[in-house]
Amino acid sequence: MVNFFGDKIIWTVSTLLFLISILLVYSSGGYQSLSTHFTHLLMGLGLIFIFSRFNYKYFTNLSSILLIASIIMLLWLIVNPTYYRGDILASRWIKLGFISFQPSELAKYSLILFICRNLYIYKHFLNSFKSFFIYILCPVIIICALIVQSNLSTVLLIISILFFIVFISGYPISLFFKHLILPSFILFSIFFTMLCLPPITVVDNLLPRLTTWKNRICAKQINQIPFSWVDDSNYNPKENHNNNYQINNALGAINSGGLIGKGAGKSYYKRLLPDSKSDFIYAILLEEYGLIGGLVVLFLYLLFYQRILVLSIKSRDEFPRLLLLGLGSVIVFQALLHMGVSVDLIPVTGQTLPLISKGGSSVWVTSLAFGIILNISHQINNQENN
Repeated sequence: MVNFFGDKIIWTVSTLLFLISILLVYSSGGYQSLSTHFTHLLMGLGLIFIFSRFNYKYFTNLSSILLIASIIMLLWLIVNPTYYRGDILASRWIKLGFISFQPSELAKYSLILFICRNLYIYKHFLNSFKSFFIYILCPVIIICALIVQSNLSTVLLIISILFFIVFISGYPISLFFKHLILPSFILFSIFFTMLCLPPITVVDNLLPRLTTWKNRICAKQINQIPFSWVDDSNYNPKENHNNNYQINNALGAINSGGLIGKGAGKSYYKRLLPDSKSDFIYAILLEEYGLIGGLVVLFLYLLFYQRILVLSIKSRDEFPRLLLLGLGSVIVFQALLHMGVSVDLIPVTGQTLPLISKGGSSVWVTSLAFGIILNISHQINNQENN
């Protein structure tokens, strides 16, 4: 008989998300999409099973290896344009034989592992800004600098989780403002200044999507300061700069679904929505299963996070507590981002719905995170029995 390590509720949530994913991807893309996605899900389930039995304490050192591997792959995207899809400095995938892998997905989770490790190991050395910069800020800056040109939403997600983890780690409030809030405000001011300046060749070469970000802000037609300061020299109001086509179709799908939905496989807007199998799969869920189906999926993520909070309270050690909250928060924050985009609460981000959206990289890396969380829950349960 196979023994499953870890919290049963988290196992149940992950299994239900996998099953929901099969239904939605099959509905959105048919047999061809399902065949590859089902393989990804089986591999993801295997990763969860393996890493639920893999002692999380090994990640004190393994996190460094994963982070270095992520940095190498992100650099590879920049210096080897023939080995990835898309334009130089704007790609997200590396081709590995017959599959494509998105390094930013691995970078996101490995960075969280690395930050939790450093907050635990160097806890007594982080009161000086020099140490805090070396062990916490520097790796974040490196990863964000490598992915910001192609994936701004992931950068914003990483920064949000960084603030959250450092805050819950017990870092002194005065130093939290001095070492994290203030530098972040300075960097944000520099970034916003670049949005307000007219085109500069050197800056545009380093950040080729800067003009796109300017145009999307201008398309919102916000006349309030400071948004009215954004440079509009390259903005053409006749062009579509704010993904209205995607949002309008997503809202149409939600409106079509109503309370109970149109039924499994009966989505009309899956034919109109680009990336309906990934970036807008929640809109398809709401069309086919209605508000009730959408609330069920939201409940599953919130139930998962409730177990994370309960386990973190039970943990006697700091490192597993930080890992639980860090990894769990990434998964839930990303899910809320995806849902927020689908219902037009926030701008289009391109974030997938964890364990539901089609995409091998997202499924595999999220499954790795689930496996680590399950192992920690197993260790905490053993800790209570001893």
